[in-house]
Amino acid sequence: MTAVRVAGALFVDLGEGREDRRTGHIRWSRPPRARYECLRCGTTEGPVTGAAAVARFVATIRTTHPTRCTTTHEGTRAA
Repeated sequence: MTAVRVAGALFVDLGEGREDRRTGHIRWSRPPRARYECLRCGTTEGPVTGAAAVARFVATIRTTHPTRCTTTHEGTRAA
């Protein structure tokens, strides 16, 4: 059995909106938003708001945050 280590938590709120039948656009009463919390270095990235911004953030945060993380791969704080 392999041990799994959690490095971070990605929180995504899909928001609440309705499609406008005339235009096809969504009218948001609560727009989508997302944030990432690194459990290694203790930083939070985001929140980002808006459907397009959330989609970009979710697609890239797991690869971009490690380049900015202040800890080593072993999980200890970098000197």
